[in-house]
Amino acid sequence: MKKQSRWRSARGMATWLKVVLIAAGLCLLGTVALGVFMFIGFQNVTSPAKVKEAAAAFMSISDPLPTGFQYKFGANFFDTPMVVIQGDDTKTIYTFFTVPESKSTKISTTPEAAIDSIAKGGSAPSAPGAPGSPSSAPSTKKLTVNSRGSLDVGGQKMPYVIGHADSATQTDSKIDNNFFGAIKSSTSGKIIFVMAQSIDTSANPQPMTIDTVKKLTDSITKF
Repeated sequence: MKKQSRWRSARGMATWLKVVLIAAGLCLLGTVALGVFMFIGFQNVTSPAKVKEAAAAFMSISDPLPTGFQYKFGANFFDTPMVVIQGDDTKTIYTFFTVPESKSTKISTTPEAAIDSIAKGGSAPSAPGAPGSPSSAPSTKKLTVNSRGSLDVGGQKMPYVIGHADSATQTDSKIDNNFFGAIKSSTSGKIIFVMAQSIDTSANPQPMTIDTVKKLTDSITKF
C-alpha cells in the first residue's frame, strides 16, 4: 500500500478521480449556465419593456397603458407572436396572438369566419404560450356563446363573441367569463385573435361584458 500511495503521489491523483472531478465540474458549470440562460429567457418574456417590444411588432397601443393595466408576457414562438396584458382593475387577462396557418387559419380566412366557427361550437384557438406562462391559466375549451357583435378597434371592425367556458378557476359558475375577437393585421394580413379571460375568483365574480373589454381595446390605434 505504501508503494502504491507513493506512486500516486509522484504521478498525481488517480486518473479515475480526475475524470470524476472534471465531470462534476462540467456538470456544475452546465447547471449554472442553464440557470443563467433560463433566468435571462424568463426576463426577456416577462420584462415590461420586452413585452412592450413584442406588442409593437403587431399592434399600436397607447403608451403608457391605461390605468390598471400592465404588460405580463410577450414572445414570438416560431413566427407566432403573443402578448399578455393583465387588467388588475377589471380582473381580466387579455391575450393577443396569431396561430400557425392551417386550413382554418390561413391568410384567406376572414375574422368573421373565424368567430362564426367559435359561435357555432367550434374549438376556440389556443394561445401558443409555454406551460406556466400567464397565457396558460385559465385555459379555455369550447365556448357557450351568449352574445356576439362587432367592435370598433384600431379603425377596423372586430367581430366578437362573449360567453362561458369552464376554466381552472371557474368550473361551477355559468356567468360569461370569456371574450373572443378576431381582426386581420393591416401589415401581415394574418388573423390576430384577441382573448379576454376573467380571473375574478371572488364568491360573486363579475360577468365579462363588452365594456370590460373596451377599457383596453379603446387604447389600440392599429393592428
